[in-house]
Amino acid sequence: MRKLASLLPVMALVSCVAFASPSLAAPDERLPDAIKTSGVLVLGTTSSIGLPWTGIKEGTSDVYVGVEPDLAAEIAKRLGLKLEVNNLGFDSLIPSLEANRINIIMSDMLDTPVRQKKVDFVDHIMGGSAMLQKANSEQKIASLDDVCGLKASALRGSMESLSISAQSEKCVADGKPAIDVQLFPDTNAQITALTSSRTDVAMSDLIYVGMLASKQPEQFRMVGEPFNFGPCGIAVPKGSPLGPLIAETLDTMIADGTYAEIMERNGFIQQSHVTKAVINGGASQ
Repeated sequence: MRKLASLLPVMALVSCVAFASPSLAAPDERLPDAIKTSGVLVLGTTSSIGLPWTGIKEGTSDVYVGVEPDLAAEIAKRLGLKLEVNNLGFDSLIPSLEANRINIIMSDMLDTPVRQKKVDFVDHIMGGSAMLQKANSEQKIASLDDVCGLKASALRGSMESLSISAQSEKCVADGKPAIDVQLFPDTNAQITALTSSRTDVAMSDLIYVGMLASKQPEQFRMVGEPFNFGPCGIAVPKGSPLGPLIAETLDTMIADGTYAEIMERNGFIQQSHVTKAVINGGASQ
């Protein structure tokens, strides 16, 4: 998904849950004063992205699972903080960070120069985009150029939505039909539209698409070549000391094997791991 968050202050708060650690050290002295005083690290994420990134444990309404909450919980613990999770609409994440309603964002967010104008990133996972079709689709898609004239979907505010729009313009410039762009608020709605044949191809997160196609080959297939390769990052307020502090913490997790354990436990292949936490490492998209 790696969404390009809207600057509109849409909150769409779903839930807020705090997780305490039984053996917290004192908060790190280098933390911003407000966080150090509260003893809480407030994470903004979007559960509708789904696993393996962020989801809500089946049978519960407020237990968060996936690689992002797992990594965030370990980071918070090492900084001597409790973790509080705010489940928000993706387009409201960056505005919420700018308004100091949350302290960090971890939500499959691609680190791009456009976003770097608003936030700083600690790059923690390598990601990308891919295309998904129904397994029995008669449409043959080998590249983005083959999507011209078809119905293609993405999540609102996502990098994939920008890719579809750019590709549609290219289609028209090449004398081909424009793409019928369909934007959805969450992954469930997007996949439902695909399974009901209201859309021809769904563009989404590479790891999510690969997992779905692998687990349900009778229903879905991944098509074409992956695109939008780049680092996903932990977003923090621009210029905040949280950036270097989280990077240092993540590097210790990489060094002692905790990072790899969390990544592997959540199904992330070795190629998606980072070997060092880099700040604002995203190239032009």
